[in-house]
Amino acid sequence: MALARKPTRSSPRSSTSEAGRPVDLRLLAPAAAAWACAAIAVQGGRWIGLVLGLGVVAGSLGLLRRSWTVCAVGVAMAGAAGVAGMWAAALNHSLPAEWAREKALIEVTAEVTSDARQWQARGYQPAAAVLAIELRQVTAHGEVWQGRLPAQLRASGEMAAQLDQPVGAAITFLAIGRPPDAADRSVGTLVLRSEITSVESPGPVARLANSFRAGLRQAMAHSPPEQAGLVPSLVVGDISHLPEQVKADFKTTGLTHLTAVSGTNLTLMLVFTLGLARQAGVRGWWLRGMAVLVAAAFIVVCRAEPSVLRAAAMGLIAMAATGLAHDRARGLRALSLAVLVLVLIDPWLSRSWGFALSVTATAGILWWAGRWQTAMRGWAPGWLAESVAVPLAAQLATQPIVTALSGQVSVVGLAANLFAGPFVGPVTILGLAAGLISLVSPGLAGPVGWAAGWCVQPIVLVAHLAASAPAAAWSWRSTPATLVLLGVACVICAALVMPRVLPRRWLVAAFAVLLVIGAFRAPPQAGWPGEWVVIACDVGQGGAQLIRAAPGRAILVDTGPDPDALRACLASAGVSRISVLVLTHSHADHVGGLPAIAGEIPVEMVLVGSDAPAASDLEGLPETTRTSAGDTIELGPLRWTTIAAGPSARASPLADGSSAGEDAGQNDASIVGLIETGELRILVTGDLEVAGQQAVVSSGADIRADVLVVPHHGSPRQDPEFIDAVHARIALVQVGENNGYGHPASSALTMLRGSGATVFRTDQQGAIAVSADGGSAVTQR
Repeated sequence: MALARKPTRSSPRSSTSEAGRPVDLRLLAPAAAAWACAAIAVQGGRWIGLVLGLGVVAGSLGLLRRSWTVCAVGVAMAGAAGVAGMWAAALNHSLPAEWAREKALIEVTAEVTSDARQWQARGYQPAAAVLAIELRQVTAHGEVWQGRLPAQLRASGEMAAQLDQPVGAAITFLAIGRPPDAADRSVGTLVLRSEITSVESPGPVARLANSFRAGLRQAMAHSPPEQAGLVPSLVVGDISHLPEQVKADFKTTGLTHLTAVSGTNLTLMLVFTLGLARQAGVRGWWLRGMAVLVAAAFIVVCRAEPSVLRAAAMGLIAMAATGLAHDRARGLRALSLAVLVLVLIDPWLSRSWGFALSVTATAGILWWAGRWQTAMRGWAPGWLAESVAVPLAAQLATQPIVTALSGQVSVVGLAANLFAGPFVGPVTILGLAAGLISLVSPGLAGPVGWAAGWCVQPIVLVAHLAASAPAAAWSWRSTPATLVLLGVACVICAALVMPRVLPRRWLVAAFAVLLVIGAFRAPPQAGWPGEWVVIACDVGQGGAQLIRAAPGRAILVDTGPDPDALRACLASAGVSRISVLVLTHSHADHVGGLPAIAGEIPVEMVLVGSDAPAASDLEGLPETTRTSAGDTIELGPLRWTTIAAGPSARASPLADGSSAGEDAGQNDASIVGLIETGELRILVTGDLEVAGQQAVVSSGADIRADVLVVPHHGSPRQDPEFIDAVHARIALVQVGENNGYGHPASSALTMLRGSGATVFRTDQQGAIAVSADGGSAVTQR
């Protein structure tokens, strides 16, 4: 007689897989709690007490109710607060931290703990570098402190090159202290104020790692620049010689993760090496031992920093989705445990975007990739199923975070990763071999490096080809609402769409066709008014305005300092042709973005005033046209009128210091132009200062406008009569976030609002678009 079994309810602490096996999620809550609480507690002060108190309350409630999951959450919260509190006490209450807050001049002896991050001079921004160091001895105010605490050393201009120091070396220098950034595990930021002197050479392990990296770069010396820069990037995350164009194309195509020390690199390297080992008959514990050895080598050559250890942990866990441990339950438990341990070891990881990307990518691979591979193997070979499923799962899981950082959704990312992925393993192995051989025989390392270079060439070609698609990356507004919408869309796609598409060959083909179509035609920018008239681009501390002339065509006034920011603005607005390019004056924060235009987008006319940019900046553009007051240009319904285009006869006093480091004569030589659309009048002003504004008012020109691009980024040097004469409804202030100039000045904002204008700022609201009737403005934040 068969006995009927009484149905039981599913435990809330687990979920059930499609095979009927429970997926244990009990570690998920403590890991998430530790992550969130660590991110709060590293701010120090009362936040530590708040998190610690909540943890104690949660733990106590869990004990009273015998709910071990709640108890574990409380313990994780209290642990995160405790670790963060100990770090905060060590960092914030030390003498070096006190001196940094005082901005004291200090003498430092420190050990170099990582390679310097270098930024080349760009526009008005000088070259800069940041070096991670560990303080050993600090002297200030006649006192001497000794110990070991982390800090950041920064330098700019000509001094930036000095930060190229070997890891492990002890150095001494003078610096000015500054408080640390909130997201840095550091006692402070030290600004270099002297020559750096080396007082001790690196130890044997650091010297070996340095020799490996230098040997790898030398092994690539005879390869083309793109190959020579990319191989070290893929092998050890060394992007010091990576060409800017390759960086830009990798960003557009979603391949940037390959050039960072990430879990993806280790995962692909393990897949390749262990695949070869299987072919050679290696099985069982020998295979696991080889995985450990490969991971150990990865950590040594990439520097044993927290970010590298994090990447190694995530890479090993991700192997659960690539065929070594095809078990979601074990993989999710391991991921949760890794998150919990890592944020307790280093609470500052909780505020790292790289950490968030690693965790979400690994979770996506674990949760979706295995089932998707199984679904595709009904019609596709295993290697193709894996090549599609893994990057697709990672992209869907990380897309909201990537978009929050970049403001883009890469349409070609999946295809680029699909075609580039098979070459990453061979490149990594050959690069690793070249570095190892270089330690013994640099001459023999050359041919191996040459082979690695030609293995990486297909990746370069994939990046260039995919990035050249007209709509390779779609712009997406990075607001909380739009990011939540994107996240929901990604989850729906992964949970409902992909399980129905991937098992059917013809649906996969249709999906691929849709991606190809999407790469050649982007949809309208979400949230932009369909008939926008003017857009103040978000280009940082600089100016760039688009005035719509026709579908896909615009007048562009200035280019801002950053070519990439200008490219993003043009793409989001759907502008593919510049009818008139107006360069108000020659300052780099108004012309530094010219490389995004010259040779890339058709330009029909270039207008300049008395302060024209240098000829070298204008290469690839049509011959310039000098404009002067009274000149007009008709562009269909648009009419451009030059109000002023030369230096003012009046002096611009600089007694208030607001224009320190700048030439007020050049500012007052800015082109001032009025654009009439039939419905709106827009006044663009460059960096016009008081004397220039007074000269415009005295000229008697009709400068009434609905939209005013506020002169000189809202500096305090504004003339009340000029502001009143314009009497704009909308005032657009283009200004960089946390800029060092104090822009926009509170006096300028008060003056603008007093005239009846509604003020919009790019530092707070991102790019700003004004509708055709001037009745609304849409922002990107």
